[in-house]
Amino acid sequence: MWRHLVVLALSGLLLPVQAGDAEQQLVSAAAMGREAMLYDLLAQGADANAKSPGGRPALVIAAFNGNIRTLRALIGAGADVNAADAAGNTALMEAAAYGRLDAARALIQAGADVNLKNSAGAGALKRAERGGHQRVVTLLQEAGAKPDEEGAEE
Repeated sequence: MWRHLVVLALSGLLLPVQAGDAEQQLVSAAAMGREAMLYDLLAQGADANAKSPGGRPALVIAAFNGNIRTLRALIGAGADVNAADAAGNTALMEAAAYGRLDAARALIQAGADVNLKNSAGAGALKRAERGGHQRVVTLLQEAGAKPDEEGAEE
Protein backbone atom coordinates (compact mmCIF):
# COMPACT_ATOMS: atom_id res chain seq x y z
CA MET A 1 0.00 0.00 0.00
CA TRP A 2 2.65 2.53 1.03
CA ARG A 3 4.81 1.65 -1.98
CA HIS A 4 1.93 2.51 -4.31
CA LEU A 5 1.33 5.84 -2.56
CA VAL A 6 5.02 6.71 -2.81
CA VAL A 7 5.04 5.76 -6.50
CA LEU A 8 1.99 7.91 -7.13
CA ALA A 9 3.42 10.86 -5.21
CA LEU A 10 6.70 10.68 -7.13
CA SER A 11 4.81 10.40 -10.39
CA GLY A 12 2.63 13.43 -9.62
CA LEU A 13 -0.51 11.31 -9.71
CA LEU A 14 -2.26 11.03 -6.33
CA LEU A 15 -5.61 10.48 -8.00
CA PRO A 16 -8.65 8.89 -6.42
CA VAL A 17 -9.11 5.29 -7.54
CA GLN A 18 -12.57 6.10 -8.86
CA ALA A 19 -11.28 8.85 -11.17
CA GLY A 20 -13.69 9.16 -14.08
CA ASP A 21 -11.15 10.20 -16.66
CA ALA A 22 -9.90 7.21 -18.66
CA GLU A 23 -6.55 8.87 -19.41
CA GLN A 24 -5.83 9.50 -15.74
CA GLN A 25 -6.86 5.96 -14.91
CA LEU A 26 -4.45 4.78 -17.60
CA VAL A 27 -1.63 6.83 -16.09
CA SER A 28 -2.43 5.36 -12.68
CA ALA A 29 -2.45 1.83 -14.12
CA ALA A 30 0.94 2.47 -15.76
CA ALA A 31 2.35 3.78 -12.48
CA MET A 32 1.17 0.79 -10.48
CA GLY A 33 1.99 -1.85 -13.08
CA ARG A 34 -1.63 -2.88 -13.52
CA GLU A 35 -1.33 -4.44 -16.94
CA ALA A 36 -4.88 -5.85 -17.20
CA MET A 37 -6.41 -2.52 -16.25
CA LEU A 38 -4.19 -0.76 -18.76
CA TYR A 39 -5.29 -3.10 -21.56
CA ASP A 40 -8.95 -2.59 -20.61
CA LEU A 41 -8.56 1.18 -20.72
CA LEU A 42 -6.74 1.06 -24.05
CA ALA A 43 -9.52 -1.15 -25.44
CA GLN A 44 -12.03 1.49 -24.29
CA GLY A 45 -10.16 4.16 -26.25
CA ALA A 46 -7.84 5.69 -23.67
CA ASP A 47 -4.87 7.48 -25.25
CA ALA A 48 -1.55 5.60 -24.90
CA ASN A 49 0.12 9.04 -24.79
CA ALA A 50 -1.88 10.18 -21.75
CA LYS A 51 -0.07 12.39 -19.25
CA SER A 52 -0.38 12.89 -15.51
CA PRO A 53 -1.69 16.23 -14.23
CA GLY A 54 1.98 17.15 -13.77
CA GLY A 55 2.68 16.51 -17.45
CA ARG A 56 4.50 13.16 -17.19
CA PRO A 57 3.62 10.75 -20.01
CA ALA A 58 2.37 7.32 -18.90
CA LEU A 59 5.32 5.70 -20.72
CA VAL A 60 7.81 7.80 -18.75
CA ILE A 61 6.09 6.80 -15.50
CA ALA A 62 6.11 3.11 -16.45
CA ALA A 63 9.84 3.29 -17.26
CA PHE A 64 10.59 5.18 -14.04
CA ASN A 65 8.87 2.43 -12.06
CA GLY A 66 10.36 -0.41 -14.10
CA ASN A 67 6.94 -1.73 -15.08
CA ILE A 68 8.12 -3.59 -18.17
CA ARG A 69 4.77 -5.21 -19.02
CA THR A 70 2.86 -1.94 -18.87
CA LEU A 71 5.68 -0.24 -20.76
CA ARG A 72 5.46 -2.84 -23.54
CA ALA A 73 1.67 -2.54 -23.60
CA LEU A 74 1.90 1.24 -24.04
CA ILE A 75 4.52 0.87 -26.78
CA GLY A 76 2.30 -1.69 -28.52
CA ALA A 77 -0.62 0.74 -28.32
CA GLY A 78 1.39 3.43 -30.09
CA ALA A 79 2.81 5.51 -27.23
CA ASP A 80 5.46 7.97 -28.41
CA VAL A 81 8.75 6.44 -27.22
CA ASN A 82 10.42 9.87 -27.29
CA ALA A 83 7.72 11.76 -25.38
CA ALA A 84 9.19 13.85 -22.58
CA ASP A 85 8.01 15.38 -19.33
CA ALA A 86 8.30 19.09 -18.50
CA ALA A 87 12.00 18.66 -17.64
CA GLY A 88 12.68 16.98 -20.97
CA ASN A 89 13.12 13.50 -19.48
CA THR A 90 12.07 10.65 -21.74
CA ALA A 91 11.17 7.08 -20.79
CA LEU A 92 14.64 5.95 -21.87
CA MET A 93 16.30 8.56 -19.65
CA GLU A 94 14.25 7.42 -16.66
CA ALA A 95 14.94 3.74 -17.35
CA ALA A 96 18.66 4.51 -17.66
CA ALA A 97 18.79 6.63 -14.51
CA TYR A 98 17.28 3.86 -12.40
CA GLY A 99 19.06 0.91 -14.02
CA ARG A 100 15.96 -0.56 -15.64
CA LEU A 101 17.82 -2.68 -18.22
CA ASP A 102 14.78 -4.50 -19.64
CA ALA A 103 12.85 -1.25 -19.99
CA ALA A 104 15.79 0.47 -21.68
CA ARG A 105 16.19 -2.46 -24.07
CA ALA A 106 12.47 -2.46 -24.97
CA LEU A 107 12.51 1.30 -25.58
CA ILE A 108 15.60 1.09 -27.79
CA GLN A 109 14.06 -1.78 -29.77
CA ALA A 110 10.93 0.37 -30.22
CA GLY A 111 13.02 3.19 -31.70
CA ALA A 112 13.72 5.50 -28.75
CA ASP A 113 16.39 8.10 -29.58
CA VAL A 114 19.44 7.24 -27.46
CA ASN A 115 20.92 10.71 -27.92
CA LEU A 116 18.12 13.00 -26.77
CA LYS A 117 19.00 15.37 -23.92
CA ASN A 118 16.79 16.75 -21.17
CA SER A 119 16.52 20.46 -20.36
CA ALA A 120 19.66 20.23 -18.20
CA GLY A 121 21.62 18.78 -21.12
CA ALA A 122 21.87 15.22 -19.77
CA GLY A 123 20.93 12.22 -21.87
CA ALA A 124 20.23 8.60 -21.04
CA LEU A 125 23.93 7.68 -21.15
CA LYS A 126 24.95 10.35 -18.65
CA ARG A 127 22.09 9.43 -16.33
CA ALA A 128 23.01 5.73 -16.44
CA GLU A 129 26.67 6.57 -15.76
CA ARG A 130 25.75 8.74 -12.78
CA GLY A 131 23.60 5.97 -11.39
CA GLY A 132 26.40 3.44 -11.76
CA HIS A 133 24.33 1.22 -14.04
CA GLN A 134 27.09 -0.26 -16.19
CA ARG A 135 24.90 -2.78 -18.01
CA VAL A 136 22.60 0.03 -19.13
CA VAL A 137 25.63 2.14 -20.11
CA THR A 138 26.90 -0.72 -22.27
CA LEU A 139 23.47 -1.20 -23.86
CA LEU A 140 23.23 2.50 -24.68
CA GLN A 141 26.74 2.62 -26.11
CA GLU A 142 26.03 -0.42 -28.28
CA ALA A 143 22.89 1.36 -29.51
CA GLY A 144 24.96 4.39 -30.57
CA ALA A 145 24.62 6.75 -27.60
CA LYS A 146 27.21 9.50 -27.67
CA PRO A 147 28.75 10.94 -24.49
CA ASP A 148 27.09 14.10 -23.17
CA GLU A 149 29.04 17.31 -23.14
CA GLU A 150 30.82 18.13 -19.90
CA GLY A 151 28.82 20.05 -17.36
CA ALA A 152 25.48 18.45 -18.17
CA GLU A 153 23.33 18.14 -15.06
CA GLU A 154 20.82 15.43 -14.32
